[in-house]
Amino acid sequence: MRKSNVLGLLAVLSFLFLLAACGSSSSDNASGGDESGNAGSDSEEGSEQEAEVDYPTKPIEIVVPWAAGGSSDQTARALAEAMSSNIDQNVTVTNREGAGGTIATAEVAQSQPDAHTILLDAVGVFTTQPHLKNVQYSIDDFKAITGLTYEPIVLAVNADSPWDSIEDLAAAKEEGTQISYGHSGAGGLPDLAQAGFFDQAGIEAESIAYEGQNPAVSALLGGHVDTIAAHPGSIMQHVESGDIKILGVFSPERYEELPDVPTFEEKGYSIDMSVWKFLLVSEETPDDVKNKLTEIVEEAMASDSYQQFLEDANLTPMDLSGEEVVERLKDNKTQHGEIIENMGLSAE
Repeated sequence: MRKSNVLGLLAVLSFLFLLAACGSSSSDNASGGDESGNAGSDSEEGSEQEAEVDYPTKPIEIVVPWAAGGSSDQTARALAEAMSSNIDQNVTVTNREGAGGTIATAEVAQSQPDAHTILLDAVGVFTTQPHLKNVQYSIDDFKAITGLTYEPIVLAVNADSPWDSIEDLAAAKEEGTQISYGHSGAGGLPDLAQAGFFDQAGIEAESIAYEGQNPAVSALLGGHVDTIAAHPGSIMQHVESGDIKILGVFSPERYEELPDVPTFEEKGYSIDMSVWKFLLVSEETPDDVKNKLTEIVEEAMASDSYQQFLEDANLTPMDLSGEEVVERLKDNKTQHGEIIENMGLSAE
């Protein structure tokens, strides 16, 4: 009996030991599962950290293809100030004027800088210039960030001019008056708008190009040219001071800030020219960097300081995505090409 009792006791102890061993193994597996889960969580956090775009890592430069003082330059500087307030890098503006905006545009297209170089450009550089000359760029060399502003083009004369209306200016044909007109660059919309009017009015006029809108305004004030086509924001201070008169608007509808100024279309001239502007970066810019830059720009454009600038400068915001900018440029290129060809100016 004693031997039997001892064997029974050993059997019970063995069974309890096995149960304890299984419990320990289950606990270890559960613990291992938790550690695996934590590792997975850590991995996800690491992936999120890796997905964070490291941009900008140095100062950002906005290249403006026109001289300082014009509406493009003013817009770039207002935007640069707003952007600088939101990031840990300075944003500067560089003016590289010449050849109606084509020089700076070609430089950026050919050098393909990273997204720390942004190009502020205007519609005519991509829609009229390629029809007038052999340019060393195309929209395919860039990725668009966003639309910026829409600006009508107006025809202006010196306050001492004998012309007070479009009709007065058109009558210069009968008087045999020699007319010269200034603009911000050959082949740009301010050039073509005036060329189109003088062509339809049957007036021979001399085209004089300047390195930007501001120099053209100065030429008008100094009496060096008879007319200029410009954006309202660049000349309103001179209109308000009584030094410049605006005769007409090169858009289908009147400009709300100048309700008493007629359109050329109202007066029988089929001319529709307006300028809209946008931001571009190199085509080689990675999409994640482009998206981060777009966020920075959109935040700056929504700022109180930038919105106040638009109001003070009489500029209308152009709400276009990067994809819409490219699509619209391609459409405008076809439309403007037809106008240029009808005027006999096409180099193609």
